[in-house]
Amino acid sequence: MIVRTVQEVLGTERDVSGPGWRSRRLILRDDGMGYSLHDTVVQQGTELHLQYREHLETNYCVSGEGEVLDVSSGQTFAIQP
Repeated sequence: MIVRTVQEVLGTERDVSGPGWRSRRLILRDDGMGYSLHDTVVQQGTELHLQYREHLETNYCVSGEGEVLDVSSGQTFAIQP
């Protein structure tokens, strides 16, 4: 079992950011759990183009709203709480 809080991750190598986003990586491959879990905040108005070659992506919105476009299918998904 791993018990880890966002507060514990802040300011470590698991606290990463880029233009318009910040991600606190709570569970990573090196933790041996078979999945990863990230707490990511995307700034309003940011448009990101991401590609995941090694895994599937799950999105869960706590606040705000946005959309995700699956480029391979052309399908757009609304993201909201």
